[in-house]
Amino acid sequence: MNSRRRRLGAAVPVVAAGLALSLAACGSSGGGGNGDNAASSSSSKFDNMSVSQLAAEAKKEGSLTWYTTFADDDVAPMVAAFNKQYPGIKVNSVRLSADKIPARMLTEQRGGKFNADVVSGDSPQLAQVLQAGGLTPYTPHDLPPLPKGLDLPKGYEGVVYIVTTVLAYNPTVVKQAGMTAPTSWEDLTKPEWKGKFSIDPGAVNWYDSLIKAMGHDAALKLVQGLGNNKPVFVESHTQALTQVESGEPMAAATTYGYKDSKDKKKNPGQVEFINGNPLSSSLNLIDVAKNPPHPAAARLFDDWMVSKDGQAAVVDVTNHTSTRTDVDNDTAVWNPDKWTPAFGDPVLSSDTYNKELAEYKQALHAP
Repeated sequence: MNSRRRRLGAAVPVVAAGLALSLAACGSSGGGGNGDNAASSSSSKFDNMSVSQLAAEAKKEGSLTWYTTFADDDVAPMVAAFNKQYPGIKVNSVRLSADKIPARMLTEQRGGKFNADVVSGDSPQLAQVLQAGGLTPYTPHDLPPLPKGLDLPKGYEGVVYIVTTVLAYNPTVVKQAGMTAPTSWEDLTKPEWKGKFSIDPGAVNWYDSLIKAMGHDAALKLVQGLGNNKPVFVESHTQALTQVESGEPMAAATTYGYKDSKDKKKNPGQVEFINGNPLSSSLNLIDVAKNPPHPAAARLFDDWMVSKDGQAAVVDVTNHTSTRTDVDNDTAVWNPDKWTPAFGDPVLSSDTYNKELAEYKQALHAP
């Protein structure tokens, strides 16, 4: 665990420009009376509690608010799994796409509104919230080791799952159209695929992992080739897969392997997916928000999510990939012996994040 420390970049992300400077003053002006001094003392108090002590305090608080990128149909079952173990704590969920989290949280905090207790989302976006001062450090009790070669800063080590970005297509519609099924992202740059696939222009985690796997110039060339082939732009990987299953468009460059595999089992004629090798991979993290209105419940939920019970629920409910070795993952999605993971940087500096996002969107000709 000593390897988890990393120096963070000092720059403020574009999405939060002008926000971070005002965060230091936010605590004294609102958010249910949670000032910075109170937050500091409560952090010390709750951080030293056992899980059972946190559970008792959380039950007194009665609720928590969870900002999350979990798919809509996975949120309620995850909350139910948490409440099965910890009844009497209402979880209010706010579903957001990953690229909306930094602006939402930091804008609220700038206005003195500390609505979120805990937040889970893709690591590049949570890194932007962290660097702008929007999170509270907390290390869960039952924390599994990170995948080899990765580290996270102390107090921000909670991993909800590993996500893999893959290519998906509708095999029935592809066959009906007389097309050859794609076997790689490069296939989608061919003339016959012009305008017949989608891509998420906010997928910085995918682009960053491509850079790690292929090198910057090769990754940029691939994305430029995709952008020049008139992709349909989507707001999320989930939307991309939904469209593929409907057959319009018939393929997607950016979907998540866990969801593809889950849906393929239900509708094998509507979904097929291709794992790259190296396999584009990134972390989805969970952290306690700055000045959480329900500090004990926030820490309890964080604890539960990374625990064996929480991770078993993540795998069973969502088919996501856990970093734990004591739960069973879907081998069609995650098999490091077959597909070598290529992880993006889980704590991208703000400068790098902004540069990669701008470069990625420009290559795609995205708005």
